[in-house]
Amino acid sequence: MLGDDEIKEMHEQIQAMEKELSERKKQLHKAKYQGLHSAMQAKKEAEEAIKLELKALGCSGLNIPHMPLNWEWKF
Repeated sequence: MLGDDEIKEMHEQIQAMEKELSERKKQLHKAKYQGLHSAMQAKKEAEEAIKLELKALGCSGLNIPHMPLNWEWKF
């Protein structure tokens, strides 16, 4: 039979392992979605650049809530 001290020690070990598991899950999640996060940031910056270019061209009065980045410009 296990003594109280052994049970308490095992409980502390389990808590430490659960904390380490939680930290590793956070690291995995961050690593897994880093590419997506970078791509979304690049898209946001590209959309801002498009807005600035449209404003420079005098198109600032247009209300375009979402502009796709794959437009084919024909001049």
